[in-house]
Amino acid sequence: MFEERNQSKNLALQMYGRRFLADQTPMEYLAEFLLVFNSAKSDSRKIEDSGSAHYGENTFDVNDDTSYYLPKSRLPLKFLSFFSQSKLETRHAIHQKSFADVLTLLESKMDKTLSDTERKQLVQSLQILLSGFVGVANNRTWSTYSFMPITPSFLGREITWSHSSKDYASWEDSAEAFSISDHNFMARGGEVLFLQIAYVLSNNDNVKDALHQLKIKPFYDKHLQYDLTVLKQDIESQLKKLLADETSSLEQLSQFLEKTLSDFDVPTKATNPASLATIPKCYIIEGFLFANELVNLLKSEISKLEKIELLQQLCVMQVLRSIMSRSRQLDQDALATANFYGNYTWIVSNRKSLPNDSIRKLSEASFNKSEEIIYRVIRACAKLHAPNLEEKQFKNIDKHSFDVFRKMAKTIEFVVPITGSNQRFILTPSLIRLFVYCLIKPSERIKMTDFLKRIYAHFGIAIEGEQLQEAIAWQLESNQDTIISVDISWVEEGLKQSGLLIELSDAVSIVVNP
Repeated sequence: MFEERNQSKNLALQMYGRRFLADQTPMEYLAEFLLVFNSAKSDSRKIEDSGSAHYGENTFDVNDDTSYYLPKSRLPLKFLSFFSQSKLETRHAIHQKSFADVLTLLESKMDKTLSDTERKQLVQSLQILLSGFVGVANNRTWSTYSFMPITPSFLGREITWSHSSKDYASWEDSAEAFSISDHNFMARGGEVLFLQIAYVLSNNDNVKDALHQLKIKPFYDKHLQYDLTVLKQDIESQLKKLLADETSSLEQLSQFLEKTLSDFDVPTKATNPASLATIPKCYIIEGFLFANELVNLLKSEISKLEKIELLQQLCVMQVLRSIMSRSRQLDQDALATANFYGNYTWIVSNRKSLPNDSIRKLSEASFNKSEEIIYRVIRACAKLHAPNLEEKQFKNIDKHSFDVFRKMAKTIEFVVPITGSNQRFILTPSLIRLFVYCLIKPSERIKMTDFLKRIYAHFGIAIEGEQLQEAIAWQLESNQDTIISVDISWVEEGLKQSGLLIELSDAVSIVVNP
């Protein structure tokens, strides 16, 4: 969607969308995705003139003309929550004075029967409460901290401070040094994920054709929701439920604080629309699978905080899947895979396996081949469309593609070790849990063998059986079957630890999403 608006000179942004960035954290991928979903959206920069203040909120109803959305700043909440925790050198003198004014203002709003000391303690308790919901800090300036995305008032756009040494007379004067358009941390990756689903839910002829072809493949027909009207209703209602459940009191408190501290926002910038990302119209199957996975995970009977943790990992897996799938769409060299739509494979090994283990060696080779394909495809496209690029110019292209794949895979420990040799694909117990909750409907029970087939059908991750045989054949570029004995007890143990495995016999195990 919005493909025709993507005029970026950076080849990676044309190929993969505008944009994935290695510096965006898993928390911020999720937060930005939810921010776009929750915000008003419009085809006009003047969103307030669209006829309704709530136009496009909490929905995937966008089209090729939807170019803007209106994210809240949340700067007053960040100021109260994070300013006193931030580095001293990042605190401008006028903000230190303004912060004292904030505390005084809040104290004046407290119960008049309380003593001055009690009012100060109550305000301090509010600060401690809110600061406990910090999602990302990372030695940044206080305004670029992120909340955990657990309630609507914690969803806000990126606002950076220029560290100006100018002597401002007031908070209002200092507003000129705040920027809302840098995208250093909220780098549009969450916007791209939102648009992938939105394009699928538009249900145009391209989508219908792609999903028809998917449905006739093995392992893609029974467990997926192909009625896009139902899928849209499910995902929208579940995302709204996620933001509302268990945090209604926190949301009311946050709204009160934002209203009370509204003078400590960036007045002329806080209502400015943000331009929406762009994506190529090739992520149909990726967006469709992602939407189905989200619905299953959101409907699962687990705590809100665990959902937030797993949603971050799912967002990262979607980024990795998107980059690899798109690379294979553009790649002319590697073989196809009969049982996986994406025509690539990732072989995973037991994290504890020894260096001479055959599966570990295949896993190492699998990671190397994935990186080689991404690296090669980018340079092959450059030869066709930008033949005058010098090698040093690829550094910025890789930053939005190759580097993203490598860093994000390591961030969620899908690839280990972080540095050094013998890097390989593995599955942590957390990733195994994620696959249960996003690939199996709540209360559904399936055989272990079918569970492993679903992992392969969605992500190209091969663990055993015919999927592993196909993965080895693809990796070795050979049509000969390779029979290899595999111990998957480490996968079963990960499921057992989470109470997600029922052993009926030595030969049959059932995986369940409780």
